[in-house]
Amino acid sequence: MTRLFAFPASDALRADFDAVLAAFSGPELPAEPQAPRVVQLTQRYADEIVDALMLNLMKGADAGSSAPKSLETVAGLIKSTVHTLIRQVLSKLDNADLKPVSVYIGNRRTRLERDGVARDYISFSLSEADYALLAEAWSAAARGEGDREQMTRAMLRFSELAIEAFYEESAKAIKLGFIARNMFSVGQTAISKGSKAAISKMVPALGRGEMKAFGTYFQGMLQTA
Repeated sequence: MTRLFAFPASDALRADFDAVLAAFSGPELPAEPQAPRVVQLTQRYADEIVDALMLNLMKGADAGSSAPKSLETVAGLIKSTVHTLIRQVLSKLDNADLKPVSVYIGNRRTRLERDGVARDYISFSLSEADYALLAEAWSAAARGEGDREQMTRAMLRFSELAIEAFYEESAKAIKLGFIARNMFSVGQTAISKGSKAAISKMVPALGRGEMKAFGTYFQGMLQTA
């Protein structure tokens, strides 16, 4: 059994997936430069990750809560940082250097069937221990029995896993020079610090209803295949 954290990809992202993967599917590199298409895909991919992991949580916020502002600030920082890196790095790569990016994207795309309907998800695998840690914290919160310390620990670990899967592994798929590698490192540090600061500030301040909505939302993205 494969344990996953997964959320549905939009139709627009699915179309971008299809276009990039089709371009690099043959034994030969495509004749047409693929940098513009890959930049579009990776920027949309990054935005949907941030929306799913951060901005959509604001829907369950209590009136007057400080949580939406914290999430919005960090989400804006992450999107701005990642978009800049994508433009500055990927737009300069040729098709040979972009091919590993298509492999990485293909590995993050998972097709799951739920209620008889198959669709594309953005996902990463979880170890048994991490799956259990997250499932315990999120299910308890969804039942209205959430413990803020437990949730904070779980979310800090989840942040580490998500950054590794969606940021660090994407950087490994690209042949980067010294300057670009340093740019990615600076971006990683900013995203990691921002995420940890937001979690440490936000989770302890969640109201009872927010904790329940928080747990329900994330529990729904734990999948098995």
